Amino acid sequence: MEADKLKGILNELLAPNLLVFNICFVYIGMLLSQSVTLRITILVTIAFLSGRSAGIIANRYVGRDIDLSNPKKSGMYSLGIPKQNLLVMFAILFLVFAASAYALNRLSFMLTPLVLLLFFVDPKSKKYTNKRHYLVGIIESFDVLGGYIGAAGAIPTSVVVYLFAFSIIFIGGGFDILYSITHTQFDIKYKLKTVPSTIGINAALDLSLYSHIMAIAFLLAAAVLSGSYIIIAGAIGASALLLAQHHGINPHNDTDIRRRIALYNSTAALVMLSSFLVSTLV
Repeated sequence: MEADKLKGILNELLAPNLLVFNICFVYIGMLLSQSVTLRITILVTIAFLSGRSAGIIANRYVGRDIDLSNPKKSGMYSLGIPKQNLLVMFAILFLVFAASAYALNRLSFMLTPLVLLLFFVDPKSKKYTNKRHYLVGIIESFDVLGGYIGAAGAIPTSVVVYLFAFSIIFIGGGFDILYSITHTQFDIKYKLKTVPSTIGINAALDLSLYSHIMAIAFLLAAAVLSGSYIIIAGAIGASALLLAQHHGINPHNDTDIRRRIALYNSTAALVMLSSFLVSTLV
């Protein structure tokens, strides 16, 4: 039983359904820096995994009371961990994150407090504004920026990097709106500010689609400015996948929504990373 519990906790921390999405854009940020080495790749991967896990633990700690009241979340293994133990887990993971950032470069280490702040602000924000979906997108955009800074040790000066980051803000915001549809009734009952609970499910579906259309505009602009026909082809393929997740979606089927979010967004990220790798090799 303990083995099952440990497996469940690891599954929640790694969140493999979107792990691929995140790490693909981390590596894209690294490739955009043109400063990739084996050492940097290993350290950036450690920083990403530990930082992401610390963020999930922080979310469970801050939003614990709300999550325990939600029948769709109350069965999570991590919610069965005592709060003091969650703090210990967070401290260990964040120390690993900070240590790997320090080993990369000074700038990465100096930015760790900002990441820490975002970890704790996100779960609280749903009580105050339905714009929080785009805060999730902003946190996701740190994948590209973090990958670039981790490798280059400098603030990006290329417009392409920022265009990719903006595209992820709207990709993340768009799929978080979709995900929140699965918790609409709970959010209404507990007066949580999400798009579906404040403006309705149909309007939320439209806003999610518009967000992904905006993401596609930034994605294609970044690809064109990269000057690589291979990356442009990858961006077109990724754009098609972002739109495909909206086709025939059933807002009353939670399983279908979660499957679409994981499948289409992660596949789009894989297509983009593959185009970067092929372009680099060519």
